[in-house]
Amino acid sequence: MSRHFVFLIASGRRGGNSELLARRAAAALPADVERTWIHLDDHPLPPFRDLRHDGTFPEPDGAARMLAEATLRATDLVLVTPVYWYSLPATAKLYLDHWSAWMRTPSLDFRARMRGRRLWAVVVDSSEPDDRSYAPLVETLVRSAEYLEMRWSGALHGHGNRPGDALADSAAAARADGFFGEAAAAAE
Repeated sequence: MSRHFVFLIASGRRGGNSELLARRAAAALPADVERTWIHLDDHPLPPFRDLRHDGTFPEPDGAARMLAEATLRATDLVLVTPVYWYSLPATAKLYLDHWSAWMRTPSLDFRARMRGRRLWAVVVDSSEPDDRSYAPLVETLVRSAEYLEMRWSGALHGHGNRPGDALADSAAAARADGFFGEAAAAAE
């Protein structure tokens, strides 16, 4: 299967620091690797309703259908996100909440189809460099990958507050240049 990276951008700012860092990392991917960039703000999901004990989940439609299908086409799913209050932005959390419905939608066969796929993160925070404010966010994604038997492939982490700061973080920019190749090789 040829590689297809789907980058889900969960920032409230277009061209924000996490997106800049992700685009830098993606630029080093081989030319034959397909890339799809999706801004979650452009595809608002409805509120998640937990129907596990009340019946069945309806087939996703609209933005939910588009995001479910894009997720299932990905060999490599990359959450591109700033750290908001030590966690994921609301759009990313809502997207993950919808996984609960997609796992229970027989036509999607979501859980089985996600098994073995790679989950990555590109994360930027505005905290002090060594305070690990990104750790709870990354732990959420690690556990999500484990639950679906996906392969956690790593997190590229940078610092930035003002637009463009993440690329001025020379250590993060240098890690970005080989992130997907080096992390994938280490995960093998």
